Amino acid sequence: MSNISGPDTKQIQYDRQLRLWGDHGQKALEAGRVCLIGANALSTEILKALVLPGLGSFTIIDHQLVTLEDCGSNFFVHPSMIDQPRARVTCELLKQLNPDVHGTYVDKPSIDDLLKQNTFDFAQFNVVITANLPLNTLVTLSTHLWSLKIPLLVARAYGFIGTIRLQVVEHYIIEAHPDDTIPDLRLDRPLKSFVNHCNSVDFNSLTREQHLHMPSLIILYKTLQQWQKQTNRIDIPHTRKERDEFKQILEQLSHHSVYDVSDSNKSLENFDEAKRVIPSRLVNTTIPSAINNLFQDRSCLELSNQSHMFWFIINAMKLFTQNEGQGLLPVRGEVPDMITNTSSYVKLVEIYQEQAKKDCETIHNYLIDLLKQHNRFSTMSSNEAATLHELVHTYCKNATFLNVMRTASIKNEDDSLKKLIEQIPLESSSDESESEVSWYIGLRLCDAFYEKFNRYPGEFPLYIGLRLCDAFYEKFNRYPGEFPLSTNDETNSDQRQLEIDFNDLKQIGRQLLNSDRQQSSIRENILQELCRYGASELHSISAFIGGCCAQEAIKLITHQYTPVDNVLVYNGIRQSANVFKL
Repeated sequence: MSNISGPDTKQIQYDRQLRLWGDHGQKALEAGRVCLIGANALSTEILKALVLPGLGSFTIIDHQLVTLEDCGSNFFVHPSMIDQPRARVTCELLKQLNPDVHGTYVDKPSIDDLLKQNTFDFAQFNVVITANLPLNTLVTLSTHLWSLKIPLLVARAYGFIGTIRLQVVEHYIIEAHPDDTIPDLRLDRPLKSFVNHCNSVDFNSLTREQHLHMPSLIILYKTLQQWQKQTNRIDIPHTRKERDEFKQILEQLSHHSVYDVSDSNKSLENFDEAKRVIPSRLVNTTIPSAINNLFQDRSCLELSNQSHMFWFIINAMKLFTQNEGQGLLPVRGEVPDMITNTSSYVKLVEIYQEQAKKDCETIHNYLIDLLKQHNRFSTMSSNEAATLHELVHTYCKNATFLNVMRTASIKNEDDSLKKLIEQIPLESSSDESESEVSWYIGLRLCDAFYEKFNRYPGEFPLYIGLRLCDAFYEKFNRYPGEFPLSTNDETNSDQRQLEIDFNDLKQIGRQLLNSDRQQSSIRENILQELCRYGASELHSISAFIGGCCAQEAIKLITHQYTPVDNVLVYNGIRQSANVFKL
């Protein structure tokens, strides 16, 4: 009796996510290194969603101490930890979530000093993430990471508004996992082995069982052959009239002499399926425009010893399409499920997988030649060379969906923002939702407010003031300014400060947004709401944005799925999220 080994502990622990990005995706995640700047509620939510699925390692950079305000929004700190280094306490608690993850922290010096000293190695990370980082520091950091070509995710939780901004020089999307795809079956330009297999099928000599289990793919091709013969065409039907003619021939093929008129067991599900899948099977096989753009990309046309492996494989794939592929991409080798018996389905799978294997081998040979031409192959380690074939297989399997993403740098996004403002409608009804672009612009105005006043609008340094008041009480046995003050006076005082901040914020908007058209696009109710938030960090918003940001980081690390391009704004008031590009 043979021993059948079950899944190991890691497969059980990560079962759900393995179904999403596979063993190779999990391996990439476990080798991933993330730097997170900030140890507030938002940052811990981001790291929690990265540590649990098995991120390789993380580093927290934060010089702040735990405050009472942190205890009100961050589940990874406790009042007993007040005045302790925030980076250390959050790092220790986050590591407890998954012992397999390695975590470190930097609590001295501050991120500003690190950037000034230029001694910290950011190049060691796959992605850098910031959480509620002031704009001045963010611009300096983003410029440095841009020069290193390290992806940067900027996360922010500001009251009921949350944002994610991606900055990346060049990100390669290898496995996009599109939701709805058309199978790569090529009935308009069929494989020779598939044609030979179909030609071996004689409908007139089929038994009842063979006719009932004939694969819909073969049914469609046999129908196409007859339609082309009758119409003297070599292409596929396109117009409604042509498809109606095609369906008539298909209906004729469904009738067979093996069926009796009173045959109650006749169930032609395979022919019904053939009619149903006509729109997704009878399609022209072409190279997608995105792939043609990659073939014409300067990085593909001008390979060098320093080029990324992505461009070497794209170039090899281009050579294949120009030669053996006869203008087509390599066969993906996937056959969708269909109503038939096992042996018939397995035969079709073997046909397409065998062709996919041949195409992959051809592209692999082209790749080796290109690497040798540019003196790259000799510098590769034995492990790198050994994995090339598997890497080419992954690219070929996803050839239709390969892509590259490039975003604008944060330093130069102001011009793009002004262009977006021009597209915001000036007039709207009172119940019409505000544009997410307007909220993003409003947050940028709050950043400008911070640069001028060293605090955000509506943000009052309450906790610091209370600590000073306690020290005053210890010395004078009374609190400073301890005079009878009514609740209404306190409320009016806060309201007056909010009005002052609101007017200052509007004035900043007038200075930064030059035209009247741009000023009118940012409605006053948005600025009022942002002032009311006072840069508060609500845990529910931080949790949502943290989870989304962690997903984006995983996409960047594994090169699977398509990252947000390139700004996401979440409106907690309306519970809606929208993406726009800068």
